[in-house]
Amino acid sequence: MADMTACAPALIRIDQLLAAGEFDDAVAIAEALVAETRTADTLRALGRAQFERSTATFDEEEHEAAFATLREAAAMVADETTRAAILADLATMLTGSVFFTAEKEEEAVRRYKEAYALDPTNIRVLIGMTMLRAHPEINASRGQAIAWVEQAIAQGTPEWWHWSELGKLYEEEGDHEQAIVAYEEMLALFPFRTGHPLEFVMRQQRKHLQALRAGRLELINLDFHPPGQR
Repeated sequence: MADMTACAPALIRIDQLLAAGEFDDAVAIAEALVAETRTADTLRALGRAQFERSTATFDEEEHEAAFATLREAAAMVADETTRAAILADLATMLTGSVFFTAEKEEEAVRRYKEAYALDPTNIRVLIGMTMLRAHPEINASRGQAIAWVEQAIAQGTPEWWHWSELGKLYEEEGDHEQAIVAYEEMLALFPFRTGHPLEFVMRQQRKHLQALRAGRLELINLDFHPPGQR
């Protein structure tokens, strides 16, 4: 049986294939890896590959198999930090499911809470708890949500949408100065001119930021209207 050092190149290759959209190849390599070495790491890779392919193909059976694979991976590992990371993967997949249901939301909340108890520093858990803060099982105040996002941002290289969430929270809080700072960071990180599907929305957000700076928000309509339908 191969050890994890031997598995590392295959795990890296799976990540590369997923990033390139080569889902069939990623699943094939992950399945072979699990057949040889059934560990939490290899199952985690397989679950992620199954999820990405089934999302692209709308294969509900494989979609459910991806969740089952991640559940098995989480149950196998004793290390709390690693288990929290796998649970964060599972919760994120549940909330991003193309077959989203109320039951998936309930499980996602449970998984985020379980992961938070194991590792309250996990960035994906902190952001996930923020996104689901209104759920009765989380019921976090806006101040708590701001603290979670700021903690996530402080730990590593934040994504543009982390800053977006923070800006929105500060704006809801009435702290426009902090909201402006967050939105500036968001726009600095957003990949403009790359064909990103949210680029039109981000261009509207530029106008929103200008209005926020000028104190004339009532002049800006933030509703989304696709180009050509305004």
